[in-house]
Amino acid sequence: MRLKWVLLFVIMLLLAGCQPSYWVLEKDRLDEVTDIKMYVNDLQMHDDVKGYQIFTISEGKKMVGVSLGSSENDKQLEVSDVKFSSKETVVTVKRKATLKANEKNPYILIGLDKIKGDFIVQDELGNRFEEIDYQQ
Repeated sequence: MRLKWVLLFVIMLLLAGCQPSYWVLEKDRLDEVTDIKMYVNDLQMHDDVKGYQIFTISEGKKMVGVSLGSSENDKQLEVSDVKFSSKETVVTVKRKATLKANEKNPYILIGLDKIKGDFIVQDELGNRFEEIDYQQ
């Protein structure tokens, strides 16, 4: 019986380690992160901005804002994959058609526990997004 509990505990630890080390910030929670809310507001006012920006949030975690620009305001972004290695961190996003344009400049906010090595944001075809030099 004791072996079953030990085995169950080990399995729980392994499953906890398999949790993704990224998340997507819901857009209705923007008020929780003032700097990022200002950035998103700027994206909507300057709808020609396309690329990504990295922010440091609580406890050293990172938040990446990725925007498409107004030329693709009929799309929305989803995370397709996030890969971590010792040499690079690669975030892959997918464009999805949307029935109505909710934003002048479509964007997604991706939280990352860490960034290791080179940082790359790309779409599913391998096209890379450039880093935006956002100044508050």
